[in-house]
Amino acid sequence: MKTQINSIIWNMTRKCNFRCEYCYFPHDNTPVTETLPVDKVKAFLNGTGRPWSVRMTGGEPFIYPGIIDICAELSRSHRIGIDTNLSVSSKIQDFADRIDPDRVENLYVALHIEERERVKGVNSFIRNARLLIDRGFAVIVNYVVHPNLEKRFHQDVAFFAERGITITPRPFRGEYNGRRYPEAYGDRAQAIFANHPEQGKKIAFNFYGVPCTAGQTLLRLEPDGTIFRCPGDKTVLGNVLDHVTLGSGAEPCRKMRCPCRGLDHVHLTPAQSALVEGVQYAVVGDNQGSADALGRALVSVPAHPCAENNLGVIAWRNGDTDCAAGHFQAALAARPERTLYAENLHGATEGNPDFDPQICLDVNPFPDK
Repeated sequence: MKTQINSIIWNMTRKCNFRCEYCYFPHDNTPVTETLPVDKVKAFLNGTGRPWSVRMTGGEPFIYPGIIDICAELSRSHRIGIDTNLSVSSKIQDFADRIDPDRVENLYVALHIEERERVKGVNSFIRNARLLIDRGFAVIVNYVVHPNLEKRFHQDVAFFAERGITITPRPFRGEYNGRRYPEAYGDRAQAIFANHPEQGKKIAFNFYGVPCTAGQTLLRLEPDGTIFRCPGDKTVLGNVLDHVTLGSGAEPCRKMRCPCRGLDHVHLTPAQSALVEGVQYAVVGDNQGSADALGRALVSVPAHPCAENNLGVIAWRNGDTDCAAGHFQAALAARPERTLYAENLHGATEGNPDFDPQICLDVNPFPDK
């Protein structure tokens, strides 16, 4: 049985001192003025009677007023984690001096190498990262492998490795030069992600209709104190400044896209688990591992449309266009209303070598049944 994880994602601010070209937030480096009293946040968490993992994210959490005091207060009763660019050196030193590493799950650090170079912050980044690592904190340095960074990625990995910092590649999600990513990595994904299969989890799965304990074990805290059911479902459960009513059990997911952490909270059937595993392997370029997992999904649910589609993607990558078209046709026959399958079938039968068939992320193969 899955161990229950109680996670709250605190979106502290959308402001950030970096301006990365692939960021989905508009750049805003003005001072943070909307803040929450940490005692209210802690009172809400303590009132549930459960320990929580508090993931502080943004924007950039280390520009938030009183951030170290907040970390110190929350980490006394709960565990914390921070998504950060690690650029505010004075705050990083204070954090290292005052916070117990055993109360911190990890610091998920975005390298953003081009922006780091623009602000002449590479050396300070190395100092800050080494400070935290040497103090015993778990530091995960992620590198968004944007298409325009692919050629330098391995060079950057070697550069930071020489300085005692391990780089974790993270798939770019989005469109670049008319091609969809991560699908467009194709065979190149193996060279990038071979040693990091866990990065296949960084995908916005469609869990629509799948039972999930979001609203009970997964919450989203907004800058004004509002609690949402989860990062994807903006159903309001209350406000930490007033009152919050949590859910009481697993309910079907109501959204078509899960932006994060859903895998820790959904209840999957064997076929759904196999489908998820197949997608994860496909994203990182492990075509054989993906095909094996998708095959298990088909054994559990014959004519599973998403598994058929994704087997078509694997066949296309392997150069077997006829097999790919057959899988896309099977997927479309099972769900003729799904335009993704029709587009993949059309692209495969056109014979365009530059065509990038799209991976299906529908974990529930027949959401209306």
